[in-house]
Amino acid sequence: MASPLRYALGGLARLAMAVIYVPLVPAVIMLLAPAFSSAGWQLLLGDPQLSQALAATLVSTLIATLGALLIALGFVALLWPGERWQRLSGRLPWLLAVPHVAFATSVLLVFAEGGLFYQFCTLCTPQLDRYGVGLGIALAVKESAFVLWAICAVLPEQRLAQQNVVLQTLGYGRLQRLAWLVIPAIAPALGAVMLAVLAWSLSAVDVAIVLGPGNPPTLAVLAWHWLSQGDEAQQVKGTLLCLLLLALLAALAALGYGLWRAWRRAVPNLSGVRRISHAPLPERALGWLLPACGILCTVVLVALARDDGAALALVSTSLSLGLLSSTIALAVIFLWLEWGPRRGALWIWLPLALPALPLVSGQYALALRLGLDGEYAAVLWSHLLWVLPWMLLMLQPAWRRLDPRLILTARTLGWSRGKIFCLLKCPLLLRPALLAFATGFSVSMAQYMPTLWLGAGRFATLTTEAVALSSGGSVPVLASRALGLLLLTGGAFGVAALLSRLAGRYRQGLR
Repeated sequence: MASPLRYALGGLARLAMAVIYVPLVPAVIMLLAPAFSSAGWQLLLGDPQLSQALAATLVSTLIATLGALLIALGFVALLWPGERWQRLSGRLPWLLAVPHVAFATSVLLVFAEGGLFYQFCTLCTPQLDRYGVGLGIALAVKESAFVLWAICAVLPEQRLAQQNVVLQTLGYGRLQRLAWLVIPAIAPALGAVMLAVLAWSLSAVDVAIVLGPGNPPTLAVLAWHWLSQGDEAQQVKGTLLCLLLLALLAALAALGYGLWRAWRRAVPNLSGVRRISHAPLPERALGWLLPACGILCTVVLVALARDDGAALALVSTSLSLGLLSSTIALAVIFLWLEWGPRRGALWIWLPLALPALPLVSGQYALALRLGLDGEYAAVLWSHLLWVLPWMLLMLQPAWRRLDPRLILTARTLGWSRGKIFCLLKCPLLLRPALLAFATGFSVSMAQYMPTLWLGAGRFATLTTEAVALSSGGSVPVLASRALGLLLLTGGAFGVAALLSRLAGRYRQGLR
C-alpha cells in the first residue's frame, strides 16, 4: 500500500479513537475540580446515608467479585481438562447472552416480596437486605460466566493438560493442581479480568436499582441520584462520591494484589503431601449449573411476560443502537489493529477498569458543550466508549494469533498491505469478528446511564424501561421488557454462532 494512503488510514484510526475516548479528559477535569474543596468533603462526609451506602457497596462488591472468582475456579478444578469442560465452554453463552438487567429482573421476580418463590413457599418471608447480599450473589453468578469464558480463552489447554496428567498420576488432588499449575499460568490475564469485574460491580447502577438495597442505596446509585439533580451542592457531592469509588477501586485492587503476592510466597508447598479427594462429584450436574441459570431466567420471563403492544418503539431504538454501535466499533477496531500503534495504548482499557459514573459525566459535559445532548448521535457516541473496548478484548487475541508465515508468504507474492488485510486477515478473523460483534451488541443493549443521561430521557430502550418498571411497575410489562432484551441479545449471539458455523463449513481452515 502506498505510504500516503497508509498514513491516511493510520490517522483515521487515531482520529476515530480520539473522538470515542475524548470524554476521558473532561471526566478527569470534573473529578479533580472539587477534589480540594473542604466544604464539599464536609457535605459528603456529613451525609447520613454515606455510612450505610458504603457498607452495602463493600459487601455487595466483595461478594460479587470473590464469588465470581470462586465459582469460576471451582468449575475449573472440578471439570478441567476433559470433555465436560469443553461442553461447559460451549454452554457458557447461554448465560453470557442474558443481559444483566434481564437476569436481575428475573431474580427480582422470583425472590422479591410477592415473587414466585414466596408464593410457593408461603411459610417463608423475605428478609430486609440492607447490605446488598442478594445483589452481590446475583452479580457473582452472572459474572462467573464471564470469568469462566475469559479463563477458557487464555488457558493453554494442551501444554497444561499434559502437566496436569503428570501431577494427577503423582497423586495430587484437584485443589493442589489448581493452585500449583492452573492459577499461576493464567494469573496475568485473570488479574485483568477480575479488575474489570471489580470496577463494574462497584459502579453498577442499573442492576443495583433493580435488586436494591433501596434506601440508602449503594454508592454508585447514590452518586447517580446526586449528579442527576440541579443543585450544585448535590452535584459536588456526587462528583466527590465518584472519587471515593475510584479510591475504593484502587484500595481493593491493591488489597487483592497484596493477597496474591502473599499467597504466591506460600504456594507451592513442596512438602510432597498429597491431598487427593476420593469423594464422588456430580460432574454432569455441575456442567449444567451455570447454563441452567440462563435457561431458568428465560423460563421465568416467558411465564410472566404479557404482550402490551407498546414495545415496538423500544425494540426499534434498542436494535438500532446495538447494530450501529457494533458496526462502527468493528470498523474502528480493524483500522486500529492494522494501522494503529503496536503498543503503548493502555488507555484503551480504561472504560473497563474504571467506574462508569465519571466517564458518563465526562460524556454528558462534552455533549452539553457541543449542544448534542438529547440527540440520537450523542447516545450512539456514548455507547461506543464501552462497546469498543469490549469488542477489542474479543478480537485482539485472535489478531495476535495470526500466523506470520501466511503474511510473509503473501508479501513474497507481491501482495500489498491493503490486499493482505482484505483477502487474508479479514477472512481469518471472520469468526472472532462475529463473536465480537455479538458481544458489542450485548454491551450496547445493556447501557443504562449513557442512554438516559445523554439522551435526556427522549430515547427509551428496553433496558431503561425495565429499570424504571422494576421500582413498582406492572409485573407482566416488566417481564416483557426484560424478555425482549434477552431475546434480542440472545438472537444476536445465535445469528453470530450460525454465521460462524457456516463460515467454518465453507472454509475448512476456519473450523
